[in-house]
Amino acid sequence: MSTNGQFGSIRKLPSGRFQVRYFHLGRRITGDTTFPTKGDARAFLAGVETDIRRGNFFDPSAGRVTFAEYSGWWLDQRSIRPRTRQTYESQLTHLLPTFGRAQLAEITPVDVRRWHGQLFQLSLHPNSVSKIYRLFRTILTTAVDDGLLSKNPARIRGASKEHMIERPLLNWDQVVALANAILPRYNALIWTAAASGLRFGELAGLTLRHFDVERSELRVDQALSYTKGLGATLGPPKTDSAHRTVVVPTQNTARLCLHIEDHLNDPGPADLLFTSMRGSPLLNRTFAPWWRRAVAEVGLHGTRFHDLRHLAGTEAATAGASLREVMARMGHATSSASLRYLKASEIRDRDIADAIGARMPQR
Repeated sequence: MSTNGQFGSIRKLPSGRFQVRYFHLGRRITGDTTFPTKGDARAFLAGVETDIRRGNFFDPSAGRVTFAEYSGWWLDQRSIRPRTRQTYESQLTHLLPTFGRAQLAEITPVDVRRWHGQLFQLSLHPNSVSKIYRLFRTILTTAVDDGLLSKNPARIRGASKEHMIERPLLNWDQVVALANAILPRYNALIWTAAASGLRFGELAGLTLRHFDVERSELRVDQALSYTKGLGATLGPPKTDSAHRTVVVPTQNTARLCLHIEDHLNDPGPADLLFTSMRGSPLLNRTFAPWWRRAVAEVGLHGTRFHDLRHLAGTEAATAGASLREVMARMGHATSSASLRYLKASEIRDRDIADAIGARMPQR
């Protein structure tokens, strides 16, 4: 405060321009902008005083922390799974070279658009670009919430939206072929993936206590993943919605019982249902070579294990499951992922209508 009781103070610089200074929350703030006249400086101070009283004040010096510092702090404050942190750290490698040394307040929408355009020159998949941009926008949104930025400079319309990739839909004859071509130890894994729609990590995290033979149910409350520095790690599923119980056909229950009898040695409730050849936790990196070999043998090049999950979702929709039921069965957190299966069921509905039409009298 100045000695005359007015808010802040004004001083004349050697250049002849005027600079403002004021206190906020016990800290003296020196204005970054200078003014040609004392009246202009006084008007600026009056605006700052009004903003403080209304709770709309933004400290222009707050955004001087670098993006590298803030993004590191942002990661440390998140309650996220180790695998998710690894994903974020990987995505940050596309952000830090450009913005790491930049102060938050220095990042402009123009900078963001230029960087975003350069990402497409790195041979990244468009959905990967969307994920990286979405992380950038989320971090900067938190900076706005923390009062470090007045506006989020990452505001490219539609840049965070991922586009659905249509995958070839497997049929049951192909599942039979894959299950027969794979190592016998993993035969039941193929069938269970196609029948239940569980993700690979969820299947690999199943123990005998998660398998209810009488009710033909699989309970998902953990998933197996690889954590850098730790190796195979059991942790919570991908999302809260992934905690679920899935009923499987009785034929699949019979296959699982045979699998336990043939490939597990006197297992207890805590023992994993699917393991590697050595009986250790079944990581995707261990299973992948066997999968690729089976895919090549049956001529389904490019088919992913995740395509078995898509088959399960489509079959559920075709069987008449509602959107909410598909979401619950597949463990989806949002409806957008489940809608693809309902779309597939609409295609199947057209086939059914055509078949009915073929039987109807033509006159």
